[in-house]
Amino acid sequence: MKRLLFAAVLISALPCFSQPTEPAPRELRAANTALQVTLSSNGSYSIDFSAARWTLDGKLESPVRALRATEGSDRIGAYREISAVWNSEGRRAEIRVYQDRPLALLNDVWLRGGPNQQPFPSFESLPQGAFQLSFRKANFGFYEFGKLGEQGPWTFFDHDRHALIVSPADHFLISVMDSSAGGSADSRIAPEIGNLPAGFSHGTLVSAGDGINTAFSTWGSALLRLGGKMRPSSHADITLARLGYWTDNFAAYYYKFDPKLGYEGTLLAVRDEFRKLKIPLGTMQLDSWFYPKSAADRWNTGGGSPPFGEYVYRADKELFPQGLAAFHQELGLPLVTHSRWVAPSSPYHQEYRMSGNVVIDPRFWKSTAEYLHRAGVITYEQDWLDQNSQTALNLHDPAKFLREMNDAMAGEGMTIQYCMPLPADYMASTLYSAVQTIRTSDDGFRRSRWGHFLYDSRLATALGLWPFSDQFYSHDLGSVIISTLSGGPVAIADAIGQTDVPNLMATIRGDGVVIKPDQPLLPVDAMYLLDAQNEQKPMVAAARTEFGSGSAVYVFAYPRGTSDTGVTVPLREFGLTQPVYAWNWVTHTGEFIPAGGSVSMEFANGWAYDVLAPVAANGLALVGDASKITTLGRERIAALADQGHLATTVEFAPNEETVELSGYAERRPIIAATSGNARLLQYDPHSRTFEIRVSPGPAHTATIEVSTEQHGGE
Repeated sequence: MKRLLFAAVLISALPCFSQPTEPAPRELRAANTALQVTLSSNGSYSIDFSAARWTLDGKLESPVRALRATEGSDRIGAYREISAVWNSEGRRAEIRVYQDRPLALLNDVWLRGGPNQQPFPSFESLPQGAFQLSFRKANFGFYEFGKLGEQGPWTFFDHDRHALIVSPADHFLISVMDSSAGGSADSRIAPEIGNLPAGFSHGTLVSAGDGINTAFSTWGSALLRLGGKMRPSSHADITLARLGYWTDNFAAYYYKFDPKLGYEGTLLAVRDEFRKLKIPLGTMQLDSWFYPKSAADRWNTGGGSPPFGEYVYRADKELFPQGLAAFHQELGLPLVTHSRWVAPSSPYHQEYRMSGNVVIDPRFWKSTAEYLHRAGVITYEQDWLDQNSQTALNLHDPAKFLREMNDAMAGEGMTIQYCMPLPADYMASTLYSAVQTIRTSDDGFRRSRWGHFLYDSRLATALGLWPFSDQFYSHDLGSVIISTLSGGPVAIADAIGQTDVPNLMATIRGDGVVIKPDQPLLPVDAMYLLDAQNEQKPMVAAARTEFGSGSAVYVFAYPRGTSDTGVTVPLREFGLTQPVYAWNWVTHTGEFIPAGGSVSMEFANGWAYDVLAPVAANGLALVGDASKITTLGRERIAALADQGHLATTVEFAPNEETVELSGYAERRPIIAATSGNARLLQYDPHSRTFEIRVSPGPAHTATIEVSTEQHGGE
């Protein structure tokens, strides 16, 4: 990838003649090596992305006054800004170009209160001939190629993988991006909000990138900086760190249970089943069945229309006669609880301030968070954000709903998961520290959900959210692998007696901690080009663990056409420039691939999964714990460095006595342990593969060194 270096802002004035018919317009410019912006006294403005030869241009209403150039810094970083006052001196247009990032921020500032008209920016044309990707204002915000959704972000890209992303930079829940068939477009506050107050500002962010995934990362990081939010780690709470059991739609115990045991008894039996199988559960989720709904005030009334909202948000007394806290105490597991909108019949309408179908009163949110905390809840799941769980459309209520929710849950040490989110909810999460996970696929994870999950995970990951696939059945190994490599929550929904133990044990350590990649599974750049042209080629997605000596890349691929039997992908598609050892996770066989080569994958299982382990200069590669999906995840391989030999630190669960590691060596390896113990189990000179058995020291870790014989002894 090119590294973008930024130049200083250029400010110039076009020359004037002694007696012109009309004064030549004065023009201000600000530039970096990615973007150049201009703003003229005649009202015209433009953003040029020279690498792709694209221009976004528009024009302010004249007269334009007070053109100026300034320097400053904000949460994104240092910038140079050009600005002008316009709209009869009631508005100011600001364009910031950042010095060390390929970004521009356009701010529309209301100096005086007034009607919500004539938005800035309003582009007369969009990138010509560019491919387009956006996300729907509908169920889960699913991705769409060739369309521009009204909430953004809009992504434009070309055959050379230059990418430009345009989105709101604030007020996400009330922002609208419009485009016309003729190519014009604008970014604005929803026109239903008729007037805007003095001092109000609305921003539009433009991000450029040499690479589609790179542009997404740059764009999302900028929004996180503006929102002041840090990316949570993939083990930030128990919901993320450990295996969960879920009871939502398509799960074995969604609105049903063993009548001999009751709902409480059935879930306790699930816990006992997993204990018997020695699969540690970290959490249990209670879906919409656990609270009473509609005017009937009963748990087993349901549906997706407003009358079937929450009557009160408390555990149903028929199901939990002793209350939710008592159930949690008996269960002995942290809880995740689902929530929907408020029913029209709910007493909350008289007790609290409402907007639309939800409560925006901080008293409600405080009491709800306290109730959940006392009952052992660690994650609150807000569902139906795409339609029923919404406020009235006005300047304040949409943000107040999410803010009051966030502040109350964060105040009790809980996290939040968004479900059925719109693109605006994804972006708004950058303002709320408690929001750590988001559902990026429809209910019941399975093969038909894979594509939406992977592309929507790109949106989530850019914005610092861990994508959740929803629960799956453990016999579906492909879904188990994708969910594990997502970096997000991993949750199962098996009925008692139906659990595939080996599949689940491939996900976790012996203590139930999920072994994850550093960077989640996402489509590679080539997929955007193929899918934008409706090529229907096999999907190729990659996750990775970063070590100082190189990247371990986890590649998952599957066919999307009836005749596809496999796929071949150049190493450069994964950003790999050194040789790798490609390990087929299913067959436990591998192949050395030289620098500049390609990896070939066959769909023997209806999908293929390979681990690409970097080969060091001494001809060594560590595949890691091949019994686990994420063979080199940090929860198992805490460190790996090329020091002339491979130095690695191995992590163990407290109940694990040994771990076997696999690898590649051009010559028989020599094993030494500086803490814990390790010994070579075998070396196959034909396949050049080895296995090491490692046991921990007192701190549940082992530090080992792998080197090779100097003269190829076997």
